[in-house]
Amino acid sequence: MKKLWLILAAVVPAGLLQAQKVDLDRYEFTAAFRDLPKLQIDSSFHTFDFTLETGPLMKLAIAQDHPEESLEIEGWRRLPSSAHISVNLRMEDLIIVKTSVDQREELKKDKNGNITSRKLWYAPLITYTYGATVSVKDYTGKQLQQYQAVTRNDQYTYKGVESGSQLAAANILLNMFTITALVSRDVCYRTINQLSGDLSDNYGYIERRNTESVWLIGNRKHPEYDDFRANWAIIKNALFRMTPSEPLDGIKEEVKPAIAYFEKIRKEYSSNSKGDRKLRYATYYLLAKLYYYLDDPDNGVREATGLILNDYDARDGKGLEEGAIRLKSQLSLNKRKSRHFPLDVYSLQGPHVHSESLYSVQ
Repeated sequence: MKKLWLILAAVVPAGLLQAQKVDLDRYEFTAAFRDLPKLQIDSSFHTFDFTLETGPLMKLAIAQDHPEESLEIEGWRRLPSSAHISVNLRMEDLIIVKTSVDQREELKKDKNGNITSRKLWYAPLITYTYGATVSVKDYTGKQLQQYQAVTRNDQYTYKGVESGSQLAAANILLNMFTITALVSRDVCYRTINQLSGDLSDNYGYIERRNTESVWLIGNRKHPEYDDFRANWAIIKNALFRMTPSEPLDGIKEEVKPAIAYFEKIRKEYSSNSKGDRKLRYATYYLLAKLYYYLDDPDNGVREATGLILNDYDARDGKGLEEGAIRLKSQLSLNKRKSRHFPLDVYSLQGPHVHSESLYSVQ
């Protein structure tokens, strides 16, 4: 019987020996890139100017400030005037609709949960409305955006500093001009900050470093365990060194041997067994993520489609496919081939100064 077993082991096809249990472990990696504008805009536009219009009460509240200097669009340069786009924010004065004194009870308990003391805290509370309208035009006068950022239909609350005296909190509300000025200034800067985020999201080049995950072979007895992880290490280290400002040519060259390895082993483990499908799933998933960060959506779609057809956790393939398609659309919208390129904001010039070298199509 022992001799018969040895004979059988010698003639069993290698593929069947490989079709063994495959455990997958999740591992994280990071990759950096630069967001591209989500709204269509001339790809040569990279400077903006900003004007703020306010009601008379808000104007008094910010009289000593320079809020027009606080608007930012990431990846763009703010100019005093004559920029590629002009952003205008018109803010209406606050209207106080209600005032009250907020009361909060603070309880202290011993280790058994018994209440040992009570203390009441009071704070002035006001409810208010305001309005804000945003307009974005390019230097030719073309309207890019115009919308009501805040309407009078929305109500907001402001809670002042708490104290132990109800009378002290109520007295603060008697000086309505001071508290309105304080809230007006806060509202002004908060609205500009929100506008900065919206414009950066729509038109900006925000630098990102994402943390993602892939699946690696987890069982040490698998014949591909060491090589799988060694080739993943090549990719992980290359992605870690990725920056938004450096082209990807060197990184693409560096990961070629690892890509070849992962493509090779799915041909070697090609059976319909669950173990082989799990191993192929890990390679499709890994390469789809890699191609996404290499700004190669076509190959990303190919890997995602392969994952779906592999018939193991096919839903992941759909998500990866959608991400690659969005990336392709974003690159096309911005007439770029990559999200990795140098960007020196301080060197950017307005529309009447020609400087094409920094923003040639990449």
